[in-house]
Amino acid sequence: MAKVKRYDPTNKKPAFMLKGILLFLLPLPLFFAIPLSLSAHNMKAFIVNSIAFILFMLSASLARKGFYIEKEYNRRKIAKAPKVKYKTIALIIFTIAVFITSKFGADNSFLVSVGYALAGFFGFYLYYGIDPIKDKIQNISLGVSPEEVIEALDEAERKIEAIEDARVSIYNLELNDRLRSITKEAREVLKLIEENPNDLYRARKFLVVYLDGAKRVIEGYAKTRKSSDKNSEERAKLDDKFKNVLETIEKTFKEQQEKLKENSLENLDVQIEVLKKQMKYEGV
Repeated sequence: MAKVKRYDPTNKKPAFMLKGILLFLLPLPLFFAIPLSLSAHNMKAFIVNSIAFILFMLSASLARKGFYIEKEYNRRKIAKAPKVKYKTIALIIFTIAVFITSKFGADNSFLVSVGYALAGFFGFYLYYGIDPIKDKIQNISLGVSPEEVIEALDEAERKIEAIEDARVSIYNLELNDRLRSITKEAREVLKLIEENPNDLYRARKFLVVYLDGAKRVIEGYAKTRKSSDKNSEERAKLDDKFKNVLETIEKTFKEQQEKLKENSLENLDVQIEVLKKQMKYEGV
């Protein structure tokens, strides 16, 4: 198996998430106070407001990163707890920012500032919580390690995302719909493996050969289609061949799902060979 880059949910193009927006809105008064203090030649206020604002924004950014990782962790049935505790780091920075704002910005006493900092700490903690601390590794036998399962699923997810990236550059409604269906079927297969990770070894060839072949063909088609003439006969032939391959891929994926549900992968190698021959025959 070729060495691949480990899947990292923080590198994904995340969907819009409302969670954590409040953390970016909270320091807005400091943002407006910075130019006002500068125009008033109050350097102490300018420095304090700037430091506090930077800390609040850093806390918000780290927290959002933690939210995305936590969302991916919750989505999966098998997952390792994040090594970097972004939410916890954000909580600490947020608490420090509250203290600095109270003590040096509002000129409150040390004890009052500590009180505000503790209130901010518990408010953040109760509302957003902290990072996951336990690995989710249930239903795994001695024959396969959690790391192997997670690595295989991560690699497969990376390939699915590569297919999705290639799909975006293919401006054809019919092909786009079929590619969406294929990635949906692919993730259904991953879901079934998560539910029964002890089938990993029997499904490994499918994950590696099938997804890698599909990814390579789809990326190659997207690249070739860009360089071909929109109205050329070559483009039409290419589209027809690609449609045939996609139909084969989608059909094989659905069959694979059924076999995983039946806990039987006896004919898997045969299916893969048929798919490879089909791709070769179509010349894609």
